[in-house]
Amino acid sequence: MKKIIGFFVVLLLLAGGSWFGYTYYFGGETYYTQIINEGDRKIEQSSGETFTKYTYQQEAYNKVGAEKQLSLDAFRTQPLRLKAYLKVTVNPRKGVLDWQEISQSDIPKKALEKLIQR
Repeated sequence: MKKIIGFFVVLLLLAGGSWFGYTYYFGGETYYTQIINEGDRKIEQSSGETFTKYTYQQEAYNKVGAEKQLSLDAFRTQPLRLKAYLKVTVNPRKGVLDWQEISQSDIPKKALEKLIQR
């Protein structure tokens, strides 16, 4: 019986440690922003390939309306669509981890109010 309880304790510790590590490195808070400029275009080369990088300096707002200044990089052939709304995941240690275009109706009310006021 002690071996079974010990096994589950070890399993619980491993699962808890894995969850903590994942949220520490890959988790973050969600912010919302709207693309209002073309971004800074830069051509970069790596391993013999050419990439176009667009950098956007944006104000973003979380679900309660708190503002955060973001630097968002997009490796694309075209700039992001003007007036597009983005949902951005921001990690306090790594910065912007992920972004995706969403519709205006998917933005929380307080964040949308702040975006419209700018």
